[in-house]
Amino acid sequence: MNGKRKVLENSFFYTFSSLLVKAIGFFLLPVYTLFLTPTDYGITNLVTGFNGVATFVVAFSLYKAVMRFYADYKNDKEKLKCFYGTVVVFAFLSSVIFLFLGIVLNRFLISWFFDGISFFPIVLIVLVTLCFSTLHALHQSMLQGMQKGKKLTIINLTVFFLQVGLNLIFIGIFKLGAVGVLLATLIVNIGYFFFMINDLKKNDLIKLCIDLTILREALKYSIPIMPHNLSTHIASFASRVFINKGGSLADVGLYGVASQFGAIIDVIQVSVNKAFAPWFYDVMNRKDEEAKAEILSMSKVLLVLYSLLYLLIGLFSQEVVLLMTNERYAMAWTVIPILVVAFSIKSIYYFYVNILFYHKEAARKIFIATVTGSFFDIVLAAFLVPGFGMYGAAVAFLIAKVIVVSMVVFMARKYNDIGYRLVDMLKTILPSFLFIGFGLFFSYTRYINEFSMFNLIFKLAVLGAYILFTYLINIRIFRGLGKRLLVLRRKPLRGTGKD
Repeated sequence: MNGKRKVLENSFFYTFSSLLVKAIGFFLLPVYTLFLTPTDYGITNLVTGFNGVATFVVAFSLYKAVMRFYADYKNDKEKLKCFYGTVVVFAFLSSVIFLFLGIVLNRFLISWFFDGISFFPIVLIVLVTLCFSTLHALHQSMLQGMQKGKKLTIINLTVFFLQVGLNLIFIGIFKLGAVGVLLATLIVNIGYFFFMINDLKKNDLIKLCIDLTILREALKYSIPIMPHNLSTHIASFASRVFINKGGSLADVGLYGVASQFGAIIDVIQVSVNKAFAPWFYDVMNRKDEEAKAEILSMSKVLLVLYSLLYLLIGLFSQEVVLLMTNERYAMAWTVIPILVVAFSIKSIYYFYVNILFYHKEAARKIFIATVTGSFFDIVLAAFLVPGFGMYGAAVAFLIAKVIVVSMVVFMARKYNDIGYRLVDMLKTILPSFLFIGFGLFFSYTRYINEFSMFNLIFKLAVLGAYILFTYLINIRIFRGLGKRLLVLRRKPLRGTGKD
């Protein structure tokens, strides 16, 4: 029970902080667009996509190894310290080599990825930042593996507000445009590097060394996962590159606004899984029937909550876009429902992929599914984006998610002794698609680029109907969850450490 409470508690911390960051970032959009031209906004969006790919390359995807191996090393303090020290030193050396290669091969970088962007200072700042942002992400994975949800939330919020403050100073006062945003990111990540080293030393969690045996074991686990982690980021980045080459950096900026809603959905899934995965590994280690029942129960609850959250985003993103952004961005909302459906399907993926991550030999095969899906994403985007713009990118993404989920479910069948059933999961999420489609009828047919109170009231009625429908269908689950939470509130939390 305490483990379940820990998952729910950390899910709240991760989701709350991540959503707060995304929400504040979105509400600052009018401010950013005031000081940043569409081209500037496009540059920062393109750079974000590049960073999403490069951080996994530089660290050889050791983030997953840090989370997975903590469950094995947590009872051996010296080995854990050596493990953390080894991955930190290795990641730093790898990032320095990457920086050197980037400088030497700068013409190829610009030609392939940064068309229309100068190497100095923009691309150079991006490469230097990678040296520190890679370690930043590594430290975050350590905290996630140790289930330090509260601590990680406080750190993330602090970093975010520092980033926003520096952004506003550089773009608002010094008028540095995209360069100002990139400089702010560099400064924050340098500061985080010193904080990370101090935090690990203060908690006696690191011994700076290179243990080749530990490193080989970690890389043996993480390198086969690299294609899995990279493929999705590459596909997303490729869509932006195609839009830039077929249109302009300003078009990338517009697509970036629409993608923020997809990012919110992604944050929900990733944040919950950050809490769910470590708990899942611990419960699986118990190897009893009660553990399997706990996993099934928690998975069902999370899937129901996912569907409700996605319905909210799918129905009301139009009003948010129209009220919070410049009229030039009015049509951005029309692509969001496609992204909502895609991410709803992706939510199934997280439950099944944790089975593969738990079984180390299976984890090495995950890349087959993600690479295949991303391959189709890139190929479809190459054909669809030139003619249909962001709609083409969204449809390509949706098809890719269907492919990836199908393959992961098939691969997990060999190891799925938990009791997951794809049909049951689809029965949970498919009704939300129908309610979204019905709720957006007037939005697409009569009020596509304008706010309507009648349309808003209609959507609220649809939302109420869905909540009632979901409650009646899952009444036993909600009552059981209520009883469990009531019991947990009466019991003290016994964690593995202090957050």
